[in-house]
Amino acid sequence: MEYKLLNNGIKIPVLGFGTARMQGEECYKSVSEALECGYRLIDTAQMYENHKDIARALQASQIPREELFVMSKISHNFNFLQTKEQIYRILEELSLEYLDLLLIHEPYSNSLEIYEAMQEAYESKLVKSLGVSNFNEKFLFKFMQKVAIKPVLNQCETHLLYQQKSLRIMLLKHDIFLQSWSPFIANQNGILKHPLLNDLAKKYSKTPAQIILNFFYRLGILLIPKSSNLQRMKENLEIFDFGLEDGDLQKLKNLDTGKSFFGWYE
Repeated sequence: MEYKLLNNGIKIPVLGFGTARMQGEECYKSVSEALECGYRLIDTAQMYENHKDIARALQASQIPREELFVMSKISHNFNFLQTKEQIYRILEELSLEYLDLLLIHEPYSNSLEIYEAMQEAYESKLVKSLGVSNFNEKFLFKFMQKVAIKPVLNQCETHLLYQQKSLRIMLLKHDIFLQSWSPFIANQNGILKHPLLNDLAKKYSKTPAQIILNFFYRLGILLIPKSSNLQRMKENLEIFDFGLEDGDLQKLKNLDTGKSFFGWYE
């Protein structure tokens, strides 16, 4: 697994395992298999309602805590005190003493209050890193003027049809990573069957999904693919042993429409 250094000095795996819409035994089984395959970053959120399922998988894996990177998100418009309570609740549900990363799930009217509570948790070493999710440039810029601790990343919709070019430029300027929660667009719009991806998959002896992941890896974007299929889990990890040629990178960049597929940033 490749790692990157966040702006607070913490190492983060380039590629993690997403658990959105996974619950119960499916979640437990998928996370267990992901850990066995070699994933060390597990991404969850209050909204996913699967913390306890993930906790079981983490405990069963017997992987040392220091080798794991567990991140979750505050998923509601809480006030300061409510957020403090929710952080303890997240830790209890995950059976953890600390989180490696905690995000605000999306822009809320109380985002600053939420983040103040998160900063307090950071100072108390309950959380090792702080970040945001689904923040557009305008909201993030205003937000950063008012917080004491700079976010380490912004987890956003990022895929071939919506490559977040202007947001990436802004984040790079502030030493904040972009992390993609939708590198395959949930295979909507038939993206994995795109002729260009099929051609490149043949050229590099890789799958279309691996071409996509390598493309974003080359752009310096962190990745959270999701799959409950064991073979695809393994394939998603096998992206660090080849490099796309510059001409092929440009062809993939040309697929960018500049429009959100899921409507988060309209």
